[in-house]
Amino acid sequence: MKAVNQAFTLIELLIVVAIIGILAAIAVPNFLNAQTRAKIARVQGEFRSIATALESYHMDTNFYPPWRTFENGDIWPVAWRLRPLTTPVAYMSSVPYIDPFVTSSSGVTLEQPHWAYEVGYNYGDAYSSAVTMKQRPLSADWRCSEWRIESAGPDGIQHAAGIPSYDPSNGLKSLGDIQRLGPRTAYPCNDSLVGK
Repeated sequence: MKAVNQAFTLIELLIVVAIIGILAAIAVPNFLNAQTRAKIARVQGEFRSIATALESYHMDTNFYPPWRTFENGDIWPVAWRLRPLTTPVAYMSSVPYIDPFVTSSSGVTLEQPHWAYEVGYNYGDAYSSAVTMKQRPLSADWRCSEWRIESAGPDGIQHAAGIPSYDPSNGLKSLGDIQRLGPRTAYPCNDSLVGK
């Protein structure tokens, strides 16, 4: 009996490689989008926790943690601005300081000066802005809210004033910061800015 050659031909191998390449081209972008969606969900979940702690803190003290002081100006690094939520009363066991959109896997800040935003979420309160910076009425970036928490969002750049706001309907890689705003402030503000 004659032996039958059972090897693959070059054409068959090229077809298999082409099919694997097409499947990889479809799968990789979906995987990257899934990572971005997971980071957005993480940020929104952490913002809900911080918002609950801020409102509990406000109920006990009648003010929100300041992001500025009269004596020293801005509180740096920004992660320290929310420390009052953990001590002496623990409204949160710990504040989630790391913004997943700002840091690399090694924790190095990306696309912005290290001294400016560190690696955490940006936080500010309207009282500090109105009293220490003499903002009357409050500027457009406050949207007439008592406090604001910001993440750099998928573009990886923390915009100092939170403008523009990230909107997932513009695509997962659209520009802007992910924001969570507090209740309407008692300080003068332009009503045309509410909710924008």
